[in-house]
Amino acid sequence: MSMRGKKDIWLVGSDDIRLRIPYVLELRRRGFDVTMVGSEPPDPFGAHEIPYHRYSLSRALDPLADWRAYRELLALFRDHRPSVVHAFDTKPGILASLAARRAGVPVRLRTLTGMGYVFSSCSPLALLLRPVDHLMQAVASRVASLTIFQNRDDQAYFLRHRLARADASELVPGSGIDVELLRSQRPSAEALAALRRELGIDGEVVVTMVSRLVRTKGVAEYCAAAGAIRRERPDCTFLLVGPVSSEGWQAVPQSEVEGNPNVRWLGPRPDVPALLAISDVFALPTFYREGIPRVLLEAGAMGLPLITTDMPGCRDVVRDGWNGILVPPRNVRALTVGLLALLDAKRDALRQMGANSRTHVEQHFTLDLITDAYADIYRRALYRTSGRAAIPALP
Repeated sequence: MSMRGKKDIWLVGSDDIRLRIPYVLELRRRGFDVTMVGSEPPDPFGAHEIPYHRYSLSRALDPLADWRAYRELLALFRDHRPSVVHAFDTKPGILASLAARRAGVPVRLRTLTGMGYVFSSCSPLALLLRPVDHLMQAVASRVASLTIFQNRDDQAYFLRHRLARADASELVPGSGIDVELLRSQRPSAEALAALRRELGIDGEVVVTMVSRLVRTKGVAEYCAAAGAIRRERPDCTFLLVGPVSSEGWQAVPQSEVEGNPNVRWLGPRPDVPALLAISDVFALPTFYREGIPRVLLEAGAMGLPLITTDMPGCRDVVRDGWNGILVPPRNVRALTVGLLALLDAKRDALRQMGANSRTHVEQHFTLDLITDAYADIYRRALYRTSGRAAIPALP
């Protein structure tokens, strides 16, 4: 079949690909047919009549599981023959690109949503794996039509180490958030007051962190800073929102946070916009190589001052002293001092920082802006392949 006129995009992700449903709905409005492929249950996709395929994907270091995931993707692509395969995240970006090339998919795109644990850690295992990851990233870049980066630091690293070509790479800042939808989920003043009473934090200053319980997200540093601050400011409540992780030794055990006297761990919550609305400061002391952290964008869109680490992706969202504070990664003292500076700031100064956060997100990171950028990439890629036969599948 000729590729002319076909605009079917297959998005491949992992166990949180449901977060890209708003992006898919925007692509539909722009005339694209979209199918999603992920490793999570299918329930959220049926509600929007989005075609969905599930495959096996392990976040852990598991070559046999990776091979199984690759074979499942290869079978899917051979059976359905999509025009474009676009993979997000580290493992899907490698596995889906290789499988799509072998299946003869004409356009193969991958977005690096950060550089992951291997580039975040200086542990012996991470240092041992880094050359292997370099090799796999270089191979994936060669078989991909285009590698897309979410921040300039990651793009510069790949170009400097010849892991991608300048003429086959682009920058799209983040995955985009639907600012209006997020704000529409803000409850009424009465409901927010009820939430404060439910949590027992009436009259207290609230700092919130939203994250999976993973060490590289800075959970331990957040808990340590909370303990130091509450000795001086017992009127402060530190909320930690997010699920227990299954990422092996990188996971923070539930026991470390469940009984912590200085941090209220709420587990995963469906009402994150409401929790942000009752917060005074948002913290993300990550030392993970983020792309553009979605939670920083959501907190910024809700008008919060932000404190995060001076890391790639994070510093794209936070301008030190303007809409928040940047601190060195893995530095509890610096995090404590930065949080105290925000907590002790005058109310007008905090409001201005929050307003700056909101403006910054609206000007650079909205779902509309990001979808327009990707739609342009898809159209250009499809135009280049229109009228041509699909590339032959590899044996």
